Amino acid sequence: MRLGIRQKLVLLSLLILVVISFGFTALHLTISSGWLEEDLQERAITFAREIAVTIGDRREFESGPILAAQIVNIMAVRPSVLQLDLLAFEGEASTRVVATSHGGARLPFTRRDAIEVRRGRVLSRLIQHERTRSWEVMAPIALDGQVAGAVAAKFSLDRPDALRARIAFWTLALTAVSIVVMGVLMGGAIQVVVTRPLRRFLDAVERTQGGDAQVTVAVKGGDELAVLADHFNAMMARIGRFNDELKARVTEATAELDHRYQEVQRLNETLFRLQRDLSHAERLALAGRMMAEVAHEVGTPLHSVAGHLELLRKDLPAATMAGDVGWRLQIIETQLHRVSEIIARLLAVTRRDAGAPAPVDVEHLVAETAELVRPPLAAAGLALDLAVEPDLPAIQGFAPQIQQVLLNLLTNAIDASPPGGRIAVTVRTRPSGREVEIAIRDAGPGIPPEQRQRIFEPFFSTKPPGQGTGLGLFIATKIVQDHRGRLEVDSAVGQGTAFRLVLPSGTPDS
Repeated sequence: MRLGIRQKLVLLSLLILVVISFGFTALHLTISSGWLEEDLQERAITFAREIAVTIGDRREFESGPILAAQIVNIMAVRPSVLQLDLLAFEGEASTRVVATSHGGARLPFTRRDAIEVRRGRVLSRLIQHERTRSWEVMAPIALDGQVAGAVAAKFSLDRPDALRARIAFWTLALTAVSIVVMGVLMGGAIQVVVTRPLRRFLDAVERTQGGDAQVTVAVKGGDELAVLADHFNAMMARIGRFNDELKARVTEATAELDHRYQEVQRLNETLFRLQRDLSHAERLALAGRMMAEVAHEVGTPLHSVAGHLELLRKDLPAATMAGDVGWRLQIIETQLHRVSEIIARLLAVTRRDAGAPAPVDVEHLVAETAELVRPPLAAAGLALDLAVEPDLPAIQGFAPQIQQVLLNLLTNAIDASPPGGRIAVTVRTRPSGREVEIAIRDAGPGIPPEQRQRIFEPFFSTKPPGQGTGLGLFIATKIVQDHRGRLEVDSAVGQGTAFRLVLPSGTPDS
């Protein structure tokens, strides 16, 4: 069971009141009881002395029957007196009963007590029985300036004890009633002063948790709770202004982020298209190189034909050259010259200068290429797992050409993988430490062994007609060879294909 602040304060206050009230009541009763004991002792001693003073001379003291009658009258008037003995001293320490209210027994005062009383002292002692208590008092009787005897009396404490018990009962009862009344009054006071304001604070907190930012607490007065309510209201006002400002800034930031995201998407799509165009341009460049090689190979026999044509013209008679033969030889020479000019123009167009190699950050290049293929990956429903070993050595080469190779391999992996598949790119340093390996594994159907030997040939493609030119891997191989590297393939039917681009960390041959 959980207790609230009101219950805790009431219980704690009651506990303090109980401890303090009953403690002081018990102390008061103890002190009062001691005072009562002292008063009863003084009364008993005074009574004994009064009895001793009433005996005027020795003759009256020795008249036992008269004293016995007086004792009976005294006990009739004083019911609290249980026993009264008049003793006469004989010798130094012996005593004789002159008169008593109980003939069968005398009060148990010892010889030492008699000696003390003979010296003029008054003795008193408290006798404790199982259920009753009593005072025994012994006072000297002085006759003619000498102590002639003593008055021994026993007083009952039953009535004082009963009175003290009633006083204690009613004192404790009134204390308990006062504690209950004070507890009820304190509970009401705490309800008004503490519980109600705290309930308002709790209601305000619950409303705040529910999303209400315009909550206020109404606590009047100048106490601490009122000051706390003022600070709470001021804090809620600041929180409301802060929330409004924060919402406005979040809205602005969200709009700006959405705008930037759209721009990044457009840039990625543009970059991908540019890379596609670059790849297409490289393929066209390769085709131009092939045309240049063909032109070079064709140019040699053309020069030979032109030379033999010139010799043939010198060997034929002039008369022959004037007829149709000369005219035909002129046409052949003209066309040969035309073909030579075409070949020269082709060589001039396809010849290019790659420039000087530069250090290439493989990790940055792979990450940039991975970002370029994000849009086609998302469109194809594929995931890309990129694992790059730290502290990779740099390689020397041409970053655009290496990126063209990576883009070609990733494009082939995207085309080969079914939706929902994963493409893994792993970049690491070979155990020798002199080579960097970039492995690209797809989730496609794999390449059959009979096709695996031809995939690097020009114009050979495993893709359906109209979807590939068959020049991508051929161009990639040429670029890798220019960088003194190699392109390895590992494929099995039904298990996907892995291409490994291995490049040295040195400077490629110029």
